[in-house]
Amino acid sequence: MGDSEFRADASKNRLYLRMSGFFREAEGPEMLRRLGGELDKLRRNFDVILDMTGLKPGSPETAQMLHRAGELIKARGRRRGVWLVSTSATTLLQFKREVGGMFEPDTTRMAGSAQEAENILETWDAPPGPPAVR
Repeated sequence: MGDSEFRADASKNRLYLRMSGFFREAEGPEMLRRLGGELDKLRRNFDVILDMTGLKPGSPETAQMLHRAGELIKARGRRRGVWLVSTSATTLLQFKREVGGMFEPDTTRMAGSAQEAENILETWDAPPGPPAVR
């Protein structure tokens, strides 16, 4: 059984997703219902932090569930996303194949930690700082 957490922060207009473990097809409808409930709390052009570092590669049905979740997020108005990078090559490849279309290269960054992901989104539009003096 997989473990998932979806949390909307309306003040930041940001969606936090964490998924880990193995998911079964039967978990899909409830997971999508919960995700939709959190998306209802956000305005269009929201940002996403996605942590799937603990997700285990699954069946084709699991891949379809991830794809449907990605499409739902995209349809509801995702602006930018940061995903926490998995150390599992198999999981990363499955994720990129199934929900990678949700994350276009110009609106996506990768991070090694949740704090780094927050920092990336907080400074995304900031002008570059002065050059470093050596």
